[in-house]
Amino acid sequence: MNYTQIAALIPFYDTNGENSTCILFHDGSKDYKSCSIKRYIHHMLYTLHLDPHAVKHWTYEVIGTKLNTPIIVDHRLIFLPVKLRKGVGKQDGCFGYVNNSFISSCDNNQITLTNGEILPTLSPKSYIQKKQYDAKLLSYAYVDYKQQYEFMWK
Repeated sequence: MNYTQIAALIPFYDTNGENSTCILFHDGSKDYKSCSIKRYIHHMLYTLHLDPHAVKHWTYEVIGTKLNTPIIVDHRLIFLPVKLRKGVGKQDGCFGYVNNSFISSCDNNQITLTNGEILPTLSPKSYIQKKQYDAKLLSYAYVDYKQQYEFMWK
């Protein structure tokens, strides 16, 4: 699967009331998975030979927070956590993830993607802008980190 074409990962409840994931692609098409977003992201990272715990730890080291951090795959593929629904239970996933490179603009309670689609959110504009700032910081840190070990790939 080409993960670079994913515009957003949106949580929803299936007909049985279970957490499921809607994958919104840049071209507007959708795919539905019968697993939670957390499980889908872990699968995606493992498929790309990345350890989810190591990614989370490295992100913490760079931005200094542990909760609701962006997920970085590389400097061009960073997913921002955005609250997309109200949680029903304590462990209910209400955060989805939006690909930072496909965000055209954001306002209070909505994100406009580059393909023109509008995602309603429960996150204020200031929160989304903070996450975009964190993503930019992660991107710069990733490039610096990669340059340190570039000699290994030559």
